[in-house]
Amino acid sequence: MLEGKHVYLRPMEEKDIPFKVKWINNPKIRSTLNFDYPISEVGTRKWLHNVSGNPNRRDFFVCLKDTHEPIGFGGLINIDYKNSKAESYMGIGELKYHGKGYGYDIRRLILDYAFYELNLNKVYAYVWENNSAMMNLNKKAGFKIEGLLRDDILSHGELRNRYIMGVLKKDYLNLHSDKELEVGI
Repeated sequence: MLEGKHVYLRPMEEKDIPFKVKWINNPKIRSTLNFDYPISEVGTRKWLHNVSGNPNRRDFFVCLKDTHEPIGFGGLINIDYKNSKAESYMGIGELKYHGKGYGYDIRRLILDYAFYELNLNKVYAYVWENNSAMMNLNKKAGFKIEGLLRDDILSHGELRNRYIMGVLKKDYLNLHSDKELEVGI
Protein backbone atom coordinates (compact mmCIF):
# COMPACT_ATOMS: atom_id res chain seq x y z
CA MET A 1 0.00 0.00 0.00
CA LEU A 2 1.24 3.49 -0.87
CA GLU A 3 0.13 6.11 1.64
CA GLY A 4 -0.13 9.87 1.05
CA LYS A 5 -1.52 12.80 3.00
CA HIS A 6 -5.17 12.19 2.16
CA VAL A 7 -5.30 9.02 0.06
CA TYR A 8 -3.68 5.65 -0.27
CA LEU A 9 -3.11 3.46 -3.30
CA ARG A 10 -3.53 -0.28 -3.21
CA PRO A 11 -3.54 -2.91 -5.95
CA MET A 12 -6.82 -3.11 -7.85
CA GLU A 13 -8.97 -6.10 -6.86
CA GLU A 14 -12.12 -7.76 -8.15
CA LYS A 15 -14.24 -5.91 -5.58
CA ASP A 16 -13.22 -2.64 -7.32
CA ILE A 17 -14.60 -3.59 -10.73
CA PRO A 18 -18.09 -2.04 -10.24
CA PHE A 19 -16.50 1.29 -9.26
CA LYS A 20 -14.19 1.39 -12.28
CA VAL A 21 -17.02 0.45 -14.66
CA LYS A 22 -19.26 3.16 -13.18
CA TRP A 23 -16.56 5.80 -13.44
CA ILE A 24 -15.42 5.00 -16.97
CA ASN A 25 -19.02 4.80 -18.17
CA ASN A 26 -19.63 8.33 -16.84
CA PRO A 27 -19.30 10.59 -19.94
CA LYS A 28 -17.60 13.35 -17.90
CA ILE A 29 -14.87 10.96 -16.79
CA ARG A 30 -14.63 9.07 -20.07
CA SER A 31 -14.06 12.31 -22.01
CA THR A 32 -10.71 12.75 -20.21
CA LEU A 33 -9.64 9.17 -20.97
CA ASN A 34 -9.08 7.19 -24.14
CA PHE A 35 -12.27 5.13 -23.89
CA ASP A 36 -14.80 5.50 -26.70
CA TYR A 37 -17.31 2.97 -25.55
CA PRO A 38 -19.01 1.88 -22.37
CA ILE A 39 -17.26 -0.94 -20.56
CA SER A 40 -18.81 -3.88 -18.74
CA GLU A 41 -18.04 -5.66 -15.50
CA VAL A 42 -17.46 -8.90 -17.43
CA GLY A 43 -14.94 -7.26 -19.76
CA THR A 44 -13.25 -5.41 -16.91
CA ARG A 45 -12.93 -8.64 -14.93
CA LYS A 46 -11.24 -10.32 -17.93
CA TRP A 47 -8.96 -7.29 -18.35
CA LEU A 48 -8.00 -7.37 -14.64
CA HIS A 49 -7.16 -11.08 -14.79
CA ASN A 50 -5.04 -10.52 -17.91
CA VAL A 51 -3.04 -7.59 -16.55
CA SER A 52 -2.73 -8.51 -12.87
CA GLY A 53 0.36 -10.65 -13.43
CA ASN A 54 1.98 -8.36 -15.99
CA PRO A 55 5.39 -7.21 -14.67
CA ASN A 56 5.32 -4.20 -17.00
CA ARG A 57 2.45 -2.46 -15.26
CA ARG A 58 1.16 -1.56 -11.80
CA ASP A 59 -2.54 -0.76 -11.47
CA PHE A 60 -3.75 0.86 -8.27
CA PHE A 61 -7.03 1.86 -6.74
CA VAL A 62 -7.19 5.15 -4.85
CA CYS A 63 -9.02 5.33 -1.52
CA LEU A 64 -9.51 8.09 1.03
CA LYS A 65 -7.42 7.49 4.14
CA ASP A 66 -10.08 8.47 6.65
CA THR A 67 -13.07 6.56 5.20
CA HIS A 68 -11.43 4.02 2.85
CA GLU A 69 -13.89 5.16 0.17
CA PRO A 70 -12.63 4.35 -3.35
CA ILE A 71 -12.37 7.56 -5.37
CA GLY A 72 -10.16 6.73 -8.36
CA PHE A 73 -7.43 4.77 -10.02
CA GLY A 74 -3.92 5.22 -11.33
CA GLY A 75 -0.69 3.48 -12.03
CA LEU A 76 2.21 2.81 -14.30
CA ILE A 77 2.04 1.03 -17.64
CA ASN A 78 4.59 0.21 -20.30
CA ILE A 79 7.24 -0.11 -17.60
CA ASP A 80 10.49 -0.38 -19.53
CA TYR A 81 13.23 -1.53 -17.17
CA LYS A 82 15.90 -1.50 -19.88
CA ASN A 83 15.34 2.19 -20.66
CA SER A 84 14.28 3.00 -17.09
CA LYS A 85 10.94 4.64 -17.83
CA ALA A 86 7.20 4.13 -17.58
CA GLU A 87 3.93 5.77 -18.60
CA SER A 88 1.72 7.03 -15.80
CA TYR A 89 -2.06 7.32 -15.76
CA MET A 90 -4.57 8.42 -13.17
CA GLY A 91 -8.17 9.46 -12.76
CA ILE A 92 -10.51 10.52 -10.01
CA GLY A 93 -13.79 8.78 -10.74
CA GLU A 94 -15.89 10.41 -8.04
CA LEU A 95 -16.70 13.87 -9.40
CA LYS A 96 -17.32 15.34 -5.94
CA TYR A 97 -13.58 14.93 -5.23
CA HIS A 98 -12.38 16.83 -8.30
CA GLY A 99 -10.47 20.04 -7.56
CA LYS A 100 -9.80 19.21 -3.91
CA GLY A 101 -6.08 18.39 -4.11
CA TYR A 102 -6.40 14.62 -4.20
CA GLY A 103 -4.95 14.47 -7.71
CA TYR A 104 -1.65 15.94 -6.56
CA ASP A 105 -1.47 13.43 -3.71
CA ILE A 106 -2.09 10.59 -6.19
CA ARG A 107 0.48 11.93 -8.65
CA ARG A 108 3.15 12.22 -5.93
CA LEU A 109 2.47 8.67 -4.72
CA ILE A 110 2.85 7.25 -8.23
CA LEU A 111 6.04 9.23 -8.87
CA ASP A 112 7.56 8.32 -5.51
CA TYR A 113 6.82 4.67 -6.25
CA ALA A 114 8.36 4.92 -9.74
CA PHE A 115 11.52 6.71 -8.61
CA TYR A 116 12.15 5.28 -5.14
CA GLU A 117 10.79 1.75 -5.39
CA LEU A 118 11.24 0.87 -9.07
CA ASN A 119 14.29 3.13 -9.45
CA LEU A 120 13.12 4.41 -12.83
CA ASN A 121 14.73 7.45 -14.44
CA LYS A 122 11.69 8.87 -16.22
CA VAL A 123 7.91 8.90 -15.99
CA TYR A 124 5.81 10.23 -18.83
CA ALA A 125 2.13 10.83 -19.39
CA TYR A 126 -0.13 11.65 -22.30
CA VAL A 127 -2.59 14.49 -21.72
CA TRP A 128 -5.38 15.65 -24.01
CA GLU A 129 -4.62 19.09 -25.38
CA ASN A 130 -7.71 20.62 -23.74
CA ASN A 131 -7.24 19.00 -20.30
CA SER A 132 -5.77 22.04 -18.53
CA ALA A 133 -6.44 20.61 -15.06
CA MET A 134 -4.20 17.59 -15.71
CA MET A 135 -1.60 19.74 -17.46
CA ASN A 136 -1.39 22.02 -14.41
CA LEU A 137 -1.31 19.12 -11.96
CA ASN A 138 1.52 17.46 -13.86
CA LYS A 139 3.50 20.71 -14.06
CA LYS A 140 3.11 21.19 -10.30
CA ALA A 141 4.55 17.70 -9.78
CA GLY A 142 7.54 18.49 -12.00
CA PHE A 143 6.48 17.30 -15.45
CA LYS A 144 7.54 19.30 -18.49
CA ILE A 145 5.85 19.35 -21.89
CA GLU A 146 8.02 17.33 -24.26
CA GLY A 147 5.86 17.75 -27.33
CA LEU A 148 2.44 18.03 -28.92
CA LEU A 149 1.34 14.97 -30.85
CA ARG A 150 -1.06 16.31 -33.48
CA ASP A 151 -4.02 14.18 -34.62
CA ASP A 152 -2.45 11.44 -32.53
CA ILE A 153 -5.37 9.31 -31.39
CA LEU A 154 -8.82 8.60 -32.81
CA SER A 155 -10.95 9.01 -29.72
CA HIS A 156 -14.58 9.92 -29.21
CA GLY A 157 -15.08 9.97 -32.99
CA GLU A 158 -12.33 12.46 -33.82
CA LEU A 159 -8.59 12.66 -34.20
CA ARG A 160 -7.33 14.37 -31.07
CA ASN A 161 -4.12 16.14 -30.15
CA ARG A 162 -2.35 15.20 -26.98
CA TYR A 163 0.72 16.37 -25.18
CA ILE A 164 3.43 14.10 -23.98
CA MET A 165 4.77 15.27 -20.64
CA GLY A 166 7.70 13.81 -18.76
CA VAL A 167 9.60 14.15 -15.52
CA LEU A 168 13.11 12.90 -14.86
CA LYS A 169 14.05 11.44 -11.51
CA LYS A 170 16.81 14.05 -10.92
CA ASP A 171 14.39 16.92 -11.62
CA TYR A 172 11.69 15.41 -9.42
CA LEU A 173 14.13 14.89 -6.55
CA ASN A 174 15.48 18.45 -6.91
CA LEU A 175 11.96 19.90 -6.95
CA HIS A 176 10.89 17.99 -3.86
CA SER A 177 14.19 17.79 -1.95
CA ASP A 178 13.48 20.89 0.13
CA LYS A 179 10.01 19.66 1.07
CA GLU A 180 9.18 17.23 3.79
CA LEU A 181 8.41 13.84 2.30
CA GLU A 182 4.66 13.95 1.96
CA VAL A 183 4.08 10.32 1.19
CA GLY A 184 5.10 7.08 2.80
CA ILE A 185 5.80 3.89 0.96
